[in-house]
Amino acid sequence: MAFKLLTVTLNPAIDINYPLDNFEINSVQRASEDFKSAGGKGINVARVASELGIDVTCTGIIGGKFGEWLTNNLDETHIKHDFTVSPASTRLCIAVTSENTQTEILESGALQPEEIQVRFLEHFNTIISDFDLVTISGSLPKGFPEDYYVKLLEVAKEQNIPVCLDTSGKVLNYTVNHSKHCPPLLIKPNDEEIKAITNSDSIDLANQLLDDSLTHIPYILLSLGKNGALLRYEQQVFNIDIPKVLAVNPVGSGDSSLAGFCYGISKDASIKESSAYSMAAGISNALEARTGHIDLNNFEKFSNQITIEKVDLTS
Repeated sequence: MAFKLLTVTLNPAIDINYPLDNFEINSVQRASEDFKSAGGKGINVARVASELGIDVTCTGIIGGKFGEWLTNNLDETHIKHDFTVSPASTRLCIAVTSENTQTEILESGALQPEEIQVRFLEHFNTIISDFDLVTISGSLPKGFPEDYYVKLLEVAKEQNIPVCLDTSGKVLNYTVNHSKHCPPLLIKPNDEEIKAITNSDSIDLANQLLDDSLTHIPYILLSLGKNGALLRYEQQVFNIDIPKVLAVNPVGSGDSSLAGFCYGISKDASIKESSAYSMAAGISNALEARTGHIDLNNFEKFSNQITIEKVDLTS
């Protein structure tokens, strides 16, 4: 039976990217081209996972005319979806890329009625058993309590479905600290988020990944941006070194990275191989103008250029 992935995006968006030669403040800017697509972190994951050949379905919450546009766009790209429909409209997110700069304007999204919290939780509980792996990505909608991702993890735990979690800030901190009974398979934080979780200002990130507050989570992939990542599993930490590239549009690279990790899991690859796929997908996305898109030739090339070495924690 084919491996099936479910991506959860509770706060999706229509992503609009304007590439400009010279972006100037306080002047009229005319874009010769633009890229519009169904967006939100989990939808970016789904798009790249689909390009990698994974059978993937998007779920989350949509609403209004923008929500209709989003699902139509997914239909056009042949990505399956099963959303909960809300009276609150789907948001817009705008990115302006120019030379080596990137400016983003991200709507926070409309306030969601309390009934939508209940409806989506019921929906998630109904459909999750059809899938082998779940990703939960991005921010919570306005009006949702900070324990909502813990509730989703509890549902997944009851049905024995592993979850990769990619969120940030206070929601990540809360979820990590309140999910010992229902831990995600993977989290994908950055250095500042690890420091917040472990209550540490240390620059020694490798040892922070071994903090007691994180031991219930099997895999941690700590993003270091252009410097690669740190991987923690089985109380060991590995440095992941990546080739240097000149990014065209880095928006969505973190989501593409998560899709690459899911690809590894779908192939029963080792954790190191899955991490290499993760980095290769992230780099490949950065070379594309479109958000959440990779060239498979680049993906294959970069997959063979990733080096992973164990960190000596005694030094």
